[in-house]
Amino acid sequence: MRIDDFLSEASSVAIFGHVRPDGDCVGSTTGIYNYIKDNYPTIQADLFLEEFPDSYKILRGASDARSTWTAECNSGKPYDLAFLMDTPSFERVGANGAECIKSAKKNINIDHHISNPLNLCTLNLVEPEASSASEVLYVNLDKAKISRDTASSLYLGIVHDTGAFKYSCTGKRTMQVVGDLIEAGVDFAKIVNETYYTRTYKQTLITGYAMQQSKLGLGGKVVYSYITPEDMERFGVTPVELSTTIDTIREVGGTEVALLLYPVNGKYKISLRSNYVVDVNAIAKEFGGGGHTRAAGGDTNDAPEVAIEKILKLIEKQL
Repeated sequence: MRIDDFLSEASSVAIFGHVRPDGDCVGSTTGIYNYIKDNYPTIQADLFLEEFPDSYKILRGASDARSTWTAECNSGKPYDLAFLMDTPSFERVGANGAECIKSAKKNINIDHHISNPLNLCTLNLVEPEASSASEVLYVNLDKAKISRDTASSLYLGIVHDTGAFKYSCTGKRTMQVVGDLIEAGVDFAKIVNETYYTRTYKQTLITGYAMQQSKLGLGGKVVYSYITPEDMERFGVTPVELSTTIDTIREVGGTEVALLLYPVNGKYKISLRSNYVVDVNAIAKEFGGGGHTRAAGGDTNDAPEVAIEKILKLIEKQL
């Protein structure tokens, strides 16, 4: 069955992404949300997303998102269909949505994480070689039904997960999909400029501080930094405003791995990026996380200095 086959049988749909939504998460969730709104007006579609950057609200539907699912949603009844987007496990579901997805009459997982077990839902459309969940979603939709708004969401998702087409996950199909989305009328320059290359003033300050505090390890092969709760308070920022800092840190020349730790919900979030050699997904798994070969993350209760020492040893083994 295709996505449209499931939608034709549903009267209520819930849509979820992962905790701490990034561009691909917001792009893919609003993408399927807009697709439903455009083509299935009788379906009650509810979008659930945790806090994400305000710049992403350039997308139609992003402002409709609710931050938390509760048992009272959908009049207390199970949804006919639930979408789990860009998420490889129920532990990573955002907006308190795991129970909702499991209780839905049918569910669909659309993802591209290598750590995905491929059995989470009724239908699992998972392609680890794809650039993004947004790309996977696009190739599984009816192209004739994709509006400019849906295309804009998918374009944003692809742009962010490919690093504006710099990362190795960018493939031939990725660029073919991007061409189709541009043909659908996407304002690609505005999306890239306003959501990828620009930051708020607070984001600029905290990113600059993280860079100033950064250090090199393993003979210059690793660049790492961390932000403390006190730093967060001093700069007046939330974890959402640190979501792109790791991408700036990875720009240090001559390095293979970039590492950033920052506080989230009483723990330290670990963000890892690599260029050519190190499988950071394998390292993230050691901390209960995962992701992709070149981009992954996890969490730790350790102090930053302790966690960094452990991570450096794991990187050194691979190098």
